[in-house]
Amino acid sequence: MSTNQKPSERGLSLLAGAMTFAAYYFFVRPQILKWGTYLGESQRRLLGDDLIRQPSLNTTHAMNIDAPPEAVWPWLAQMGRERTGYYGLDLWMNRGIPSVQYIRKDIPPLTAGMALDGGFQAMEVEPNRALLFGGYGLRRAAGVTLDQTILYLLERRRDGSARLLVRQRGFSYGPISPLFNLIYETIYFVFIRQQLTELKRHAESMAHLQ
Repeated sequence: MSTNQKPSERGLSLLAGAMTFAAYYFFVRPQILKWGTYLGESQRRLLGDDLIRQPSLNTTHAMNIDAPPEAVWPWLAQMGRERTGYYGLDLWMNRGIPSVQYIRKDIPPLTAGMALDGGFQAMEVEPNRALLFGGYGLRRAAGVTLDQTILYLLERRRDGSARLLVRQRGFSYGPISPLFNLIYETIYFVFIRQQLTELKRHAESMAHLQ
C-alpha cells in the first residue's frame, strides 16, 4: 500500500509547493516590492527611471524619518565609499566589514562621477535631496550580468521631518536571470529593511544637531 501511496504523496507535495509559490508570487511579492510606500508612491515617475526603461527588477521602498533631510543626507552621501558600507547585509554588500556608525570626515564631498564600492558610480547628486547611483554590466552570481540604478530621494514633510524613498531598477542578463531576479528581490528586501532602519536610527540620533 505504501508503494501505491508514494506517487499520490509526491503529487500532493508538488501541489502544495506550487500553491505556496503562487501565494508568494501573487500576494506576498507585490508587498515586498513596495514595502513602506503610500498608495501611488510606487507608480511615481522618479529621477533615473529613464535609464533602464524596461526593468526586470523594479522596487520602491520608503520610510518616514523623524529628522530633517539635512540630518539624513550625510549618511547617504558616505555610503559605499572606501568600505564605509551600505548599512545593511555587510557580508553581501561590504565584504563582511561592518558599516561605519559615525559620519566620516576623511572623505571629500560626494559628487557625480565618483566611483563607489560594488562597481557603482554616482550619477546624480543633489545634496539634502537626491542621490542616484548605479552601474552597467555588473557581474553578479551564476554568470548573471546586471544593469542597475538606485535612487535615494529625500522629501521634506510638513513638520520638517524627512520621507525617504528608494527606487531600484535593474535589468539582468543570463540564462537563469528570471530565477536570479526572484532570489535577488528577496535578499534585497532584507537588505533595504535593515538599511532604512539603520538610516532612521542614525539620522534621528543627530537630528538635534541640525
